[in-house]
Amino acid sequence: MRNPGEVSTDVSAAPTLSIVVVVYRMPRQAMNTLHSLSAQHQRAADPASYEVVVVENLSDRCLEPGAVDTLAPNFRYLVREESGVSPASALNAGIGLARGDCIGLMIDGARMVTPGLVGQVLAAFRAFPQSLVAAPGYDLGPDQQQRSGVAGYDEAAEAELLGRVDWKRDGYRLFEIACFSPANRNGYMTPLMECGCLFCPRAALDLIGGVDERFESRGGGMVNLDLYRGLASLSSLQLVVLPGEGSFHQFHGGVTSGGLREREAVVRAFQEEYRALRGAPFKAPRREPVLFGRVPTPALPFLQASTESALLRAKRLAANPQPLWEDG
Repeated sequence: MRNPGEVSTDVSAAPTLSIVVVVYRMPRQAMNTLHSLSAQHQRAADPASYEVVVVENLSDRCLEPGAVDTLAPNFRYLVREESGVSPASALNAGIGLARGDCIGLMIDGARMVTPGLVGQVLAAFRAFPQSLVAAPGYDLGPDQQQRSGVAGYDEAAEAELLGRVDWKRDGYRLFEIACFSPANRNGYMTPLMECGCLFCPRAALDLIGGVDERFESRGGGMVNLDLYRGLASLSSLQLVVLPGEGSFHQFHGGVTSGGLREREAVVRAFQEEYRALRGAPFKAPRREPVLFGRVPTPALPFLQASTESALLRAKRLAANPQPLWEDG
């Protein structure tokens, strides 16, 4: 029986980095994500240097009791009741529990990560202590999931793909079965709209007031875009992008990734909520990124595609002319 509000923990010392992962009705996908963050999967990352704070909103499809404990020693787990349909308050609850100086935020527990992520994030903060570190986002499958879902791609097809690449043995092979996510379809060397796996100093979250819980739409609406824009707008932070790492969205019939039907109306409602809260339409922040870290061979096609998109954008803006970056 679930006991909302009780936190399980095996961690005794305060870590340098806390990664908050929000979970709701996705037990298989969430366990893949959590395994990818575990010390068993992450390379060159001391488990004492980071913790993973798992916040699950109570549902009829929760994680199995004790499942998170198998990933110890640096995992903590909070199951909570949520009357709304937005994950914003769960993310803030995780931030409140986090003990690291730097905070990682994953509002969608269906995002698996590459095995060098934690080590590269910690290295990035050593090089750029005041930074916003972004792991590029990808969709698993043959196409962006709102399209591939209509064409028959589902959880069974995805499980077959994951088995084919044996991702637990080599997590970088996820690049072989993925494409850029819709919000960043032109790659990571043009302005990012959002990031589903981002990291920043705790003080930066305090400056923007944390995650805005007024975003009450299902799935949070545009709260993740708003969070990224708020952090990217802080001139004190250097935007750092990890081209050799990534977060990979698993199919779970999400609010905007489960298919094309009714998606346009859903997105329009999200945009209206954003405009009501911010007084203007959403605009992606134009911050020039620093690319940091090694790029393994499976990730090279995405580096190439990002470079080609960046060159096309540079030529287009030069013809007007317009600056490439707000901070450039």
